Amino acid sequence: MTPGTPKHRRLLLFATIVLLVQALFWFGVYQPLLSVQSAGELDRVTFSDIRLAELSAPTLEAAEAATHRTVTLPYTDCCDPVYLSLKLDFVLDEVPEQGLGLLAYQQVDNMILLVNGSVVAADGSMTIGRQTFQGQKGRVVLVPSGLLLTGVNTVSFITVRDGLPYTDLYTPILAPADQVKTWAARRLWQTNESILIGGWTTFILGLFAIVMAFRSQERAFATWLATLCFAWSGLAAYALVLDYPIGGIARIVAFFATNSLLSVALLGFVDAWTRRPLRWLQPGAAAVWLVFVAGTTACLAFVPMPQAYDIPGVAWSALTTFMGAAVVLRLILHFATADEDRRIEAGLLTIVAVCVVLDALGAYFNINEGKYVVDSAPVLLLALVVAFIQRNFTLFRSAMSLNQLLGERLAVREAELAQAHAREREAVRQQAHDEERRRIMRDMHDGLGSQLMGMLLAARRGKADPASVAEGLQSVIDEMRLMIDSMDSVGESLALALTTFQDRVRPRIEAAGFQMVWSIPPEISLPDYSPRTVLQIFRILQEAVTNALKHSGGTRIDIVVGADPDDDTVSLTIRDNGKGISEPGTSGHGLRNMTARANLIGGQLQIDSSRTGTGIDLLLPRYPKEA
Repeated sequence: MTPGTPKHRRLLLFATIVLLVQALFWFGVYQPLLSVQSAGELDRVTFSDIRLAELSAPTLEAAEAATHRTVTLPYTDCCDPVYLSLKLDFVLDEVPEQGLGLLAYQQVDNMILLVNGSVVAADGSMTIGRQTFQGQKGRVVLVPSGLLLTGVNTVSFITVRDGLPYTDLYTPILAPADQVKTWAARRLWQTNESILIGGWTTFILGLFAIVMAFRSQERAFATWLATLCFAWSGLAAYALVLDYPIGGIARIVAFFATNSLLSVALLGFVDAWTRRPLRWLQPGAAAVWLVFVAGTTACLAFVPMPQAYDIPGVAWSALTTFMGAAVVLRLILHFATADEDRRIEAGLLTIVAVCVVLDALGAYFNINEGKYVVDSAPVLLLALVVAFIQRNFTLFRSAMSLNQLLGERLAVREAELAQAHAREREAVRQQAHDEERRRIMRDMHDGLGSQLMGMLLAARRGKADPASVAEGLQSVIDEMRLMIDSMDSVGESLALALTTFQDRVRPRIEAAGFQMVWSIPPEISLPDYSPRTVLQIFRILQEAVTNALKHSGGTRIDIVVGADPDDDTVSLTIRDNGKGISEPGTSGHGLRNMTARANLIGGQLQIDSSRTGTGIDLLLPRYPKEA
């Protein structure tokens, strides 16, 4: 429906969807699957002479000694905690070979079931104040033919009730065992497995809602959803947990609080679901629930039974009915004031509201035992999930297409970035070589040029003796070799540059009559310096070895590479065993160049000279500045 749809059309469409969804649920789901079957098709045994007695203790001896009076079922006893004995006679013309099946559901906390004085069912505790609640769970009891008699037989119930003031006794269903087992299978599934599935489903959904409450921006929606789910799970637990940690008045308070919380949470959830919540509705609903629980607790504590239970019961029925009607009215208001397309979800929410109201009225008028919500939980949750998926299928598909498109664009962008990085790396490398070439040209002009010019002037003046010319030419040759080596590629990493340096310098050192000792630990981790920085390090090593060959007068050159993890530095040392430098502070052109290059890449050059040799230590940070 397009935006701007008239109000009456929106409401008409909403009403139509609600009626269709309600009809589909009640006539297509609830009636065939969840409704209680009639026992009319069973060959039921008729009971006669129904008798009742109050007991001092829940024992067979007390039941046999008690004086029973005739009563009519159904029968309600009130109001104090009580043990009762109920006896029902039935007549068999002949004993069935397969025995009889007995389905007994009495509104008691617990009970002992006997046939002709023999116990056929007795679970849990029967002591008032510590009783368990097996009586709240429907069961089919097989009465074997060996316990039955031709003629008059007696079924006996010994019951206990505490907390809830009313003991409601009904006529049990007794029929041939095969008929009862087949007929009761669906009923027992409804009262056991179905409730268990619904309880666990809503509990897990509630846990997801708690996660949503912490991570979603719609925290009110997630919080009310969690509250609704846990209230639903609480109803299931009330029907299935047979050994409660609490009893008496506390258990009744828990019953009213959980049941009323379901309707209150539903109203808060629907208000948040609209995405246009009324400012006062959610806190108002929570306040009403707190007042109801406080009033129920006070009534049970200070008002005598049965009024202490009846007053909260009527209040709960009225509150739940009001909340269910408020849910429907809130949805009508929303569809009257907003262009809303979530009509199927809204229709399903009205089913929950109707179930809540029917539970309240059913419990008050004793119809379906007030179990519409618990019975319908799995079906409604499944329907809500299907509606959600149907509404968001296009969104999911669009999200998948968008993810695929983004993935393709990301791959293209990564390829472009890789190419740009390669170009930048090559440009940086080329720039480093170009700058080094310019430095070499300056060195050629300042170093080689000045030396050759001095030799030329000396030759013109007639002062160039052969020894001086030979020494000058050797210096020029050494300087040219150093420059040519630097202009060649030394590698893009420090490890590769050191390998290249060792390969090139070893023949030169050994040809000059020196012994070369190369030391680099195999486990050392060398930094990933840029090509420009690597070139500067290579140049410093070259000049240090050249100086040792030219000026040390020794016989050995040690080259040591090390790293200090404490101060995160890398060290390169070139040491000779020559005569040392007489005045290191007045060192020549080569040492000044090495110092300048070290400073350029953020390193430090240290000179250690003595009569036993000279050591050049280059200390580099692991992350130096760019040259």
